[in-house]
Formats: sequence, structure tokens, C-alpha cells
Amino acid sequence: MSFRASLFCFLLRHLVKHQFDGIPDDVPAFRARMNGAARLAPRPPDEVSTEAVQLADVPGEWVQYGPEGHHVLLYLHGGGYVFGNFDSHRDIAWRLSKATGARVLLVDYRLAPEHPFPAALEDATACFGWLLDHEVPASSIALAGDSAGGGLAVATMVNLRNLGLALPNCAILLSPWADLSGSGESMQANARLDPMFSPAAVSAMATLYLGNRDRKAPLASPVFADLSGLPPMMVQVGSTEILLSDAERLVARAQAAGGQAILDVWPDMPHAFQIYGGRIPESLEAIERLSTFVMGHLDPAREAG
Repeated sequence: MSFRASLFCFLLRHLVKHQFDGIPDDVPAFRARMNGAARLAPRPPDEVSTEAVQLADVPGEWVQYGPEGHHVLLYLHGGGYVFGNFDSHRDIAWRLSKATGARVLLVDYRLAPEHPFPAALEDATACFGWLLDHEVPASSIALAGDSAGGGLAVATMVNLRNLGLALPNCAILLSPWADLSGSGESMQANARLDPMFSPAAVSAMATLYLGNRDRKAPLASPVFADLSGLPPMMVQVGSTEILLSDAERLVARAQAAGGQAILDVWPDMPHAFQIYGGRIPESLEAIERLSTFVMGHLDPAREAG
């Protein structure tokens, strides 16, 4: 573990973790604090272009490093279904674009509690359909997401399959929140080790998103879904996260259903550490691994064959 990563975990534990425990008290104030922090992210380099786009009724933003690529990475941001926006994820978007050569499409799906489940799922599904309607073939699309966005990415693929629609070529999932019931072993085993989240905070966000609905509903908690027929996926997670079991069970269930799924566990890394590419050196290596996976599936030669 690098010194910078160790310092970052220390700061998360002492400056951020306690803030999540107060989410139910004042969601707008919490969201404003998180959005304010996101605006402090490093500015993208000059080679990066951004363009606002309206995806049916969902705001989006194209992020491209260098010349326009032929493939699309549809990215669903994290934030417990409660917060998150373009500012919070533009940094990882351009880094993924640089590493893969793909255009990255960030999606500003509706947030809870104002828009509870299944609003985010409906928006993500509609955005994938928008790409298809605009002549981007499914074979040229990779789906990505971190935290809640990672779980949402899997739920979106399950939903697309259930609807009989085309599926993306592959998916990359960063610390996916895939079990809103909190039934994984690591939820308690890593409660003190996780530098960002407590079980109480995760439970509070699940309540804001689901209300009184079943927390094991497959399209909210895809570890309980039928994962057969889904495209290849790569899952990265930190070893001390309370969501470690979400990643482990997601991969195990996908493999048991006959799918290709890779689990990549990073020792002592914090939740969704890849989005801090400008601050933690391990993030850059993780992004390279994710990009290698994506390029292996979106390679033009493979598509032409």
C-alpha cells in the first residue's frame, strides 16, 4: 500500500466516514457537501473534451480524451443512489477514455429519496436504449459503474435481458453495491476496517432508495438475480470494504450461471478507489487493468470477426 493511499484512507476515516452516518437527517445538505467536494477534483487536461447531451429525459455528458473513439463506455456513477454527478466522476471518465480510446458517456440518473427505485434503473435502461437508437451497436458498448452505479450496471443488464433487448459487450464494476439487504459476511467483518462506510450508513441509503420495498429484490440487489446470459464482467474491490462480499458473491453467481466474471481484490484499498486517480497511484494501475479488460472485448478486430 503506497504512502499516499495510506494517508488518503486516514483522511477518509477521520473526515468523511462520520458524515455518511448523518445522511437521513438532511439529505440536501449532505448532497451539497459531497457535490462541493467533487468540484475540488483536478481539472482534466487540455486534450479532454466534454459535451452535454440529452438522453431522452436523462442528462448526460460525453467525455473524450483525444480523437473521437469508435466505442462507447456508458458510465453510471456511484453515490448510494443519493448523490453523485458529472463533477464527481469526470476525472475517472477521461482516464478511462484515455486508456481505452472509447468515448465515455456519463449519466445523471435520478436520485433518491426524491426519485426512489426503480427510477435509476429506468434511466439507465433508457440511456442504453438511446445509444442503440443513435446507431451505436451493442457490440461497441461497455457498461461501467462504481458503488451504487456498479450494482445499477448489473441490474440494468438483467433488466435488458429480461426485456429481450440487446446487451452491452462487457462490463467493469468498481466496488459494486449489489446487495442492499446488507447480508454479506464482510458487512460486519469489515465494519471497523472500512475507512469510508459503516453498516448503518449503507442501510440508511438503502432505505432512502427502496423505502419499504424488499431489499433483496433482484433489480435492486442483483446478487439475488438470475445472472445467466450476461456479458463478461470484471469486478474490482478493496479487501477491507464492507462491500467485499457483494463483489465476491456477484462474481461467484455469474460464474455459476455460466458467465465470464473476474474478481480483482486490492489489499487495503478504500471504496471505489479508482475514482481518485489523481491522488492514489494504485488507482492508475487499477484503471489500466480495467481498460485492458475492456479493450480485449471491444477490440475492432474481434468485432469484425
